[in-house]
Amino acid sequence: MKSPIRPVTKPGQFNLFFLEMIIVLLFFCIAAVVILRAFAVSDRLARESRRTESMAFCAQSAAELYSETYSVSAAAEEMFGISGMENASRITIPLNDRCVYSVKDPALFMTMTETKENFGGGMLFTLHIGFENDRGELIYEVSSGAYRSNTERAVV
Repeated sequence: MKSPIRPVTKPGQFNLFFLEMIIVLLFFCIAAVVILRAFAVSDRLARESRRTESMAFCAQSAAELYSETYSVSAAAEEMFGISGMENASRITIPLNDRCVYSVKDPALFMTMTETKENFGGGMLFTLHIGFENDRGELIYEVSSGAYRSNTERAVV
């Protein structure tokens, strides 16, 4: 019968148990790095998704207001409380990540551009909305149109 007691290794001998523990520790460190990186990427994607959703809602609201007023300046005044831009056909508005008007620390710039052209028996109003980040890169854009016939009364 073998003795359950192991002999003490000599100072010059290499212990395989410690080598195995070092390999296991290395494996767990690599797994932790991969998992932390996956969490960081998923957090960044979630923030970008929330910002894109905010931009879509903001653009939808601007397009709806524009289709009621047929004026970029009136839509900007109604949405953000910005006044003093009467008869402007292009407006750039500084916004934060949640699409709230922010002059101090803007993260986005919403540009609304309108074009008007005669079409049939009325006017075709087209609104182009673009969102740029603080580096000037276009990150979201949408276009909307509204038709107003000559027989339609202006809403006051």
